[in-house]
Amino acid sequence: MSRHELSEAEYLRHLEHLAREIVSAAHGEGWITYGDDPEGVTPLQRSVNEMARQIRHYHFDSDGCLDPELPILKLAGVVVLQPHALPLGMDETYNEICARLGVEARPEGWAIWNTWAEDGRSISIILVDSDATEGILMNWMRGIEVYPVTPLPAQVTLTRQGWVAPMTLSPFSARKLGATRPVYWSPGADSDASSSGTPAQE
Repeated sequence: MSRHELSEAEYLRHLEHLAREIVSAAHGEGWITYGDDPEGVTPLQRSVNEMARQIRHYHFDSDGCLDPELPILKLAGVVVLQPHALPLGMDETYNEICARLGVEARPEGWAIWNTWAEDGRSISIILVDSDATEGILMNWMRGIEVYPVTPLPAQVTLTRQGWVAPMTLSPFSARKLGATRPVYWSPGADSDASSSGTPAQE
């Protein structure tokens, strides 16, 4: 990708994305650390560890950082329902959508996480609190792929089969649907992602 094809802001975001790919690769090799560098690290490892400390994601409740032993929930996407701010493409009114979902049309609105059940079927989890969802979206808008921990039963109002749509796709879903270019994209490169259908859980 040519530097001259991008605006300055796009170029900086691209560099940030590349930095996150480097950190992710190091994490996959098992040597990344956010704490003090252990003895014996190479200069390259020390530099990548420092990079990781500088680009950590925006924190939010239930992001798993305070309770790393809790299971992370991979999301297909999220929906935020509010009386005066419905997702683009929803033709029903807020009250009609709430009635269809079987929840109260409360003024605070609802947060919905579209995900998969253990058997692979698509489900939507309707949550009381939208703070975590706003934190998730803040990260996704910056290209930071983070997911929340599995919510507690007390945090879940209702779970329904199927997904509530239209939704904001997670980075995982966007990749599976071919909606984002690979990091090392070049014009004419083939993508191995499907360009249609709904993403399956890996």
